[in-house]
Amino acid sequence: MANLACGVWLLRRSRRFRARGVRVPGVVTGLERSSDPDSNACYPIFRFTTRDGQEFEITSRYGESKPPQPGDRVTVLYDPDRQRNARIDTGGQDGSTMGRWVVGIGLFLITLGVLTAFEII
Repeated sequence: MANLACGVWLLRRSRRFRARGVRVPGVVTGLERSSDPDSNACYPIFRFTTRDGQEFEITSRYGESKPPQPGDRVTVLYDPDRQRNARIDTGGQDGSTMGRWVVGIGLFLITLGVLTAFEII
């Protein structure tokens, strides 16, 4: 049940951010490899300029196994009240993909629990 609630929270948070965020062009300037030796995830480092002219370079908080590459042009979404709260505008970078996975796992576990409780499996 906690997985389902966490996944729904991630999806809602992502949806609110996408609705509120300001979209601007950006560029990937580098990649930071995960510190976990068993992971092949990389965190894109991207640069963008806000509508009021402030420039930021930020390391994404979401790692991907196939991230955008240095030099790639991207669309950046940022919070107008907290410009450092910015993300590359893709499912893998805004938390919605993670939210879908967590919801799916939560639904699977609930289904498994119900089937077990009714001795169907």
